[in-house]
Amino acid sequence: MPGFAERFKVRKPRPILKEEDKKMIHDAALDVMHKVGVRVHAKTALNALKKAGAEVDERDSVVRFPPDLTESLIAKVPSTIVLAGREKEFDLPVDGTHCYFTTDGCGITVWDQKTQTRRLSVLQDIRNTAIIGDYLQYCSIYEPMVVASDIPQKVHVIAGMKEAFEISRKHVESESTSTPEEAKLQIQMASEIVGGIDALRKRHIMSAMVCTMSPLTLDGNATEAAMAWSEAHVPVHITGMAQMGISGPATIAGSLVVNHAETLALACAMQAHSPGSPVIYGSVLSNMDPRTGAFQGGSPEAILLGATSHEMAKFVNMPSACGGMGSSSRVPGVHATLENSLFCMLGSSVAAEICNGLGLVDMSMMLSYEQLMIDNEIVGMTMSCCRDIPVTKETVHLDLIKDVGILGIGQRKGDYLSLKETMIEARQFYQSTLFNAEPFEQWDAKGKKDDMTVAREKADWVLKNHKPVLLDKDILKRLDAIIKNVAKV
Repeated sequence: MPGFAERFKVRKPRPILKEEDKKMIHDAALDVMHKVGVRVHAKTALNALKKAGAEVDERDSVVRFPPDLTESLIAKVPSTIVLAGREKEFDLPVDGTHCYFTTDGCGITVWDQKTQTRRLSVLQDIRNTAIIGDYLQYCSIYEPMVVASDIPQKVHVIAGMKEAFEISRKHVESESTSTPEEAKLQIQMASEIVGGIDALRKRHIMSAMVCTMSPLTLDGNATEAAMAWSEAHVPVHITGMAQMGISGPATIAGSLVVNHAETLALACAMQAHSPGSPVIYGSVLSNMDPRTGAFQGGSPEAILLGATSHEMAKFVNMPSACGGMGSSSRVPGVHATLENSLFCMLGSSVAAEICNGLGLVDMSMMLSYEQLMIDNEIVGMTMSCCRDIPVTKETVHLDLIKDVGILGIGQRKGDYLSLKETMIEARQFYQSTLFNAEPFEQWDAKGKKDDMTVAREKADWVLKNHKPVLLDKDILKRLDAIIKNVAKV
């Protein structure tokens, strides 16, 4: 039986940008980094970059990167990594041949489909979505999906990660870390699970998202957190969020230049501080609504930015985590599903390695259990479309076609249905875990359930019936102790 990672295998990419396009964008970013610079609000990063040979203006914390220095530092980034699961069955080789999908993160509300209203998210929502994420066939990576409003702010990040570690056997990604102290606590937790910091450096059971600030700024706390992650060799998804027309030029190429410069700047800081630490070139780029200035998370421009930023990642030989399914639709449903489907298909066609975003809508601020189930379906169908098509003597079935012949003529009379070969091959057909193709009359007799109701009932079924393999109780006690110690401070 194929391993977990194999279901995310995709065929060779079809590029969007030409090689000369990518080189122009890369050279433009190097020019910006050298002549304009990037403002860095983190002392650890400033000191490491100055020691490496960057030009640091102490007055305004602007770092200017000689192009040769940038090239030499980013060359230290590992070109491939393995994002490990708690169980090896769920290890994910990030090697350019797979397209993985994470849950989305940092939601602050939850949609209630029955009442058509929303409520504040709580810790139980993290636990619930971790259970569902553990169950879903096409959720590759679990990321705590919401902010828990019912616990103290100083522990909500690590409490959410504890729930993720306890329940999910898959790779866990942290998104909402805002300080180096939080990063170190999560490193401590992950080390408890794998057997120490040295083991964690070798087996990456968690990764972390760190956002840049567009244009051309690295936030102090987030960058200090990145430095802490780099020391432990926790892979860092460097995630730019430039918005075309507001924090980046109003062209795809121009915004790619800004994102490339910001990403390479933080990658350089990490390599200057901890050479060889894993970096994932990420981005959740978008454009503004020209009528209002509002964020457009699932627009054609945002989808293209995600796909092409992946291509820029591969141009500099880095693993990629680009774009996402975080629709700007205010509620789950047709709008969100349309945008998420387009991104999923385009991202997979260029072989983007990690795609963010199952389950949140409203600019990634609102969790929808229904959309989470539908997004899993989108990924499953996309993976089926984007796999290699084997063309061999066995799959062409020339002898079989000759034997079956023409409809209504000969011994076989054009009938493939009764053949053993059909029964074997049909097992490979994609089968929905959510919807079915029953006739209208059967659907009508069963109560005419709309798709959102079907999705909600499936989520409820998973929560009732799926029993995840929980983290070892002794390790769990140590994670609880870490949270309790922080809560006391």
